[in-house]
Amino acid sequence: MSLTVIIGNLSYLLVACSFMVRDILWLRGLSIMASCCGIFYSSTVSDTPLWTPIVWSCVFISLNIYHISRLILENRGIEFNEKEQELYQTVFSSLSPLEFKKLNDIAEWKQVPEGSVLVEQGQKMTDLFLIYNGTTDVVVDGKKVAQLRDGQYIGEMSFLTEGDATASVVAYYPTEYLQWNQEGLKALMSRNPSLLFSLQSTMGKQLSKAVAEKNSQSAA
Repeated sequence: MSLTVIIGNLSYLLVACSFMVRDILWLRGLSIMASCCGIFYSSTVSDTPLWTPIVWSCVFISLNIYHISRLILENRGIEFNEKEQELYQTVFSSLSPLEFKKLNDIAEWKQVPEGSVLVEQGQKMTDLFLIYNGTTDVVVDGKKVAQLRDGQYIGEMSFLTEGDATASVVAYYPTEYLQWNQEGLKALMSRNPSLLFSLQSTMGKQLSKAVAEKNSQSAA
């Protein structure tokens, strides 16, 4: 297999890889590399360069370089405190620093003592919570059914379905958490689709884990 054919295939492989990454900088970087490979292939695959794909590849490279430069400039100067940095690295690493800053800016950081009721079963949910540090009990009809810990959401089902709370949530230990107003959060996500993807992904994993644990308990 010739070098030209190898690089031509590599171009398509890089495009496929770009579809599998969530970080926008990686996506655009892989796209640039794919376009460069495409230019090499179009220049050498025949006696006469294929100018149409070469020109369009140059256009795509220029656009990606512009957006990468813009992202880097936007993220410069953004600083997080120790708690925010830990949360970003452990829960929201798929977001850019600017996206996480937007998410953090509309959140309220709160602390509650042991025994505090964060959510009551059957109540209309207007907020979404994320535990930063602590442990909470999930109680259904007066019976404890699960515990939630650091990095887990409270009220994610109601957020996704817009239904009432299906369980009460009580702080088992002193707990620190973030609280978002649902309407404000949805408005932010409508302007930033990557936020929507990231939150739905992490919530989906938590819900899937909860269902799996519930099924294993039922089987036992």
